[in-house]
Amino acid sequence: MKKFCWLISLFTIVSFLAGCKGATPPPFPDWNTNLPPLPPESSPQKVTLPTTLPDMLSFPQTRIYFTGSGYQPNEMVAVKMDVPAGEEIPSVKPGEPVGVALANADGKGNFTADVPAETKIQIFLRGRILPTLAPDPGSLKPIPYGIYTFRSIGTESRRVGVSRIEFVPPAPK
Repeated sequence: MKKFCWLISLFTIVSFLAGCKGATPPPFPDWNTNLPPLPPESSPQKVTLPTTLPDMLSFPQTRIYFTGSGYQPNEMVAVKMDVPAGEEIPSVKPGEPVGVALANADGKGNFTADVPAETKIQIFLRGRILPTLAPDPGSLKPIPYGIYTFRSIGTESRRVGVSRIEFVPPAPK
């Protein structure tokens, strides 16, 4: 009886290995390459980027969000910012886009992705976060004013939506 159980176990293992022999997982897509070209210029949304320390410390409460439609139901959508040449974002390789928000599309393929406060501090204000989870006031150095391109990329469909934000200085008082 022991030989029979051993033979069945050996047959099961060999069958399993034979079935897996040709199976290789699909390659993980590289979201930084093979992106479609940008659509024609559209008028960007304007967001005021603060210049004074008190305003910078309250900037994380400013709501910045992205919406889109046409994605697969329940698909995860990653929003990435194209970093202009010559600009540096801490912990991001030069020339690579940086993720700013994530969302799941609803059952109809629509999504809304809010940019978290930590991202606003680390990416838009280029600052550090202290162990107390507060921004380090001495490290805040906002990105230069101008128009930035953001891509909303569906992780399954690879559908890409493009939007632009123009970061502007505060109005003179």
